[in-house]
Amino acid sequence: MTDQHILLARQPIFDVDIKVSAYELLFRSDGGTQANVLDGDSATSQVFLNAFNELDISEVVQNHPAYINFTRNLILNPPPFDKKRFVIEVLEDIEADDELVRNLQALKDSGYTIALDDFVYDSKWDPALRIADIVKIDVLAFDEAEIKRHVELLKPFDVVLLAEKVETHEMFHYCKDLGFTLFQGYFLSKPEQVKGRKVPASKLVVLNLLTQLQDPDAELGKIAGIIAKDPVLSVKLIKLVNSAAFSGRREITSLQHAVSMLGLRQVKSWATLLSLSNMADKPNELTVLAMTRAKMCQLLAECFTNTAGSDAYFTTGLLSNLDAFFDVDLQEIVGSMPLSPMVVAGLLKRDGPIGLVLTTVVAYEQAQWDSIDLAVLENLNIGKRELESAYFESIRWASQLSSVVQHA
Repeated sequence: MTDQHILLARQPIFDVDIKVSAYELLFRSDGGTQANVLDGDSATSQVFLNAFNELDISEVVQNHPAYINFTRNLILNPPPFDKKRFVIEVLEDIEADDELVRNLQALKDSGYTIALDDFVYDSKWDPALRIADIVKIDVLAFDEAEIKRHVELLKPFDVVLLAEKVETHEMFHYCKDLGFTLFQGYFLSKPEQVKGRKVPASKLVVLNLLTQLQDPDAELGKIAGIIAKDPVLSVKLIKLVNSAAFSGRREITSLQHAVSMLGLRQVKSWATLLSLSNMADKPNELTVLAMTRAKMCQLLAECFTNTAGSDAYFTTGLLSNLDAFFDVDLQEIVGSMPLSPMVVAGLLKRDGPIGLVLTTVVAYEQAQWDSIDLAVLENLNIGKRELESAYFESIRWASQLSSVVQHA
């Protein structure tokens, strides 16, 4: 890695089934004012290019394509990126002249996938539209009638429609019905609000289990007994402990052995995670998000507290999107669970050190780096290096464990 810090995050791009199709890479360097753009002629741009080459990008995006914003200069002088790995996003403020079109055609002919970003229709873009594979439309920038008009205007072109800044489930369904097949935005991490909705019976079972797992007075034997009442959860926990992620040399064959090996705090965390991942109506990426938040909260906490103290931060991150799992207000869920006042304050009010860390993790996750209070974090021994390191380690950890959890 270079000496200059690269703040890098990823935003998933989903298909119609809310499965990850790709990730957009969001990034900024030290002192950078323009985020997420490679221009090809500045020293900062070279830092990005070196970082992308030095990083194992597959750890960030797994086997999915990575979308990156290119300015005009980089389109004219493209870097030696893996053509199968990266999707070129053409920024909306680039002049759509003959030179640009020629270079886009050359990139397309060489094997690159081309996306037009923040697209607003103008006939001058017709030549580029005949080359492009994907058109991204910012659905927050238009009303529903204008979105529909753009869909009609783009029908003559052989392009995939991607709706970006999809912030609600209602907008996801609206765009899906119009013919969009790719979706980008933070709607997944929000509950699907339905007036008067109560937690269905199938989810109440999971919620009751989570409530029992969070009981601060529960001893290891009691937790083992709670898990044993759920045969599916018991089998999943044994499979998890036997996975490569735990690097155990001896095969674990019983629930009691698995529980004793993990210990009370880890058993609670893993049983909670496995219970959430078992909710069939929610996409796997929501579990990955919970895992990433939990791990990053824990890693940042370890900068200023001991391992035992950081467990509360892990729990807070893990539970921070329970509302999206249950489609019920977070306060209603948390109010029914025997959580410590410190965790409750962190979850609901973002108060105290736990609240600060959770706020920081969510801001980093969404590439809202300007909202991160670095001055306050430095008092907790957290700087840009620690943020960068914690994020990448959390992504790696969640990626490794998600496949284990999914198939347990």
